Amino acid sequence: MPLDLTTARQELDDARATLATLEEQVRDGADVTPQQLAAQRELISFAELRVEAAQRTETRIREEERAALGAAAKTSAEQLVTGAGMDEIGDAARTAVDALARLAALAYQRNERIAEVGASLVQLDEDLKAAGLADEPWGSRRYGVWGDRGRVAVPGVGAAEQLDVGRLSVAVVTAGLGDSPEGRQAQMRHMMEFNGLRSQMIAGLVKAYPALAPALARQGVTA
Repeated sequence: MPLDLTTARQELDDARATLATLEEQVRDGADVTPQQLAAQRELISFAELRVEAAQRTETRIREEERAALGAAAKTSAEQLVTGAGMDEIGDAARTAVDALARLAALAYQRNERIAEVGASLVQLDEDLKAAGLADEPWGSRRYGVWGDRGRVAVPGVGAAEQLDVGRLSVAVVTAGLGDSPEGRQAQMRHMMEFNGLRSQMIAGLVKAYPALAPALARQGVTA
């Protein structure tokens, strides 16, 4: 049975140590024969061969392990490339897009309705002022309601405000990505990509309409 490399090296070290001891005994005048020295040197040569054999065996085993690992990785990679995983991700992505589109559509509809009701209240306030029936803002309070295009309220019941769909979408994506380390990293990447797209859009606008640049700059918006 082939020796492992550690054992083979230990045998070689022991053989060399024994030879060193015999040589020192000769120097001290001990009864050591030339045959003993020669035999020990032969044992060292044999031990060196055993170390080389163990090294070759270990190299072969490592190569076999690497080959097995490579084959397994290739099989897994082929499954990733040709399998149905991306189809599932594609379906999930389409579902997410559809869900976000529906959320945005509902939010836009609600905002439009708030703007409509608010506009009617603004007109009502103006009519009350024109008729001398209100000398302060929100004269429509006399009817138990007030507001403008951004917000309408019914005292004692509650209020409805325009939804910031951009912030709403960010909140949905952030919540969907989760709070794990991977999720937080994905959130950061999402914001970086979003800001990158925003910069590209602004750069495109400025390129198409150079006159916009000063106005955007005054608002602190740059490509």
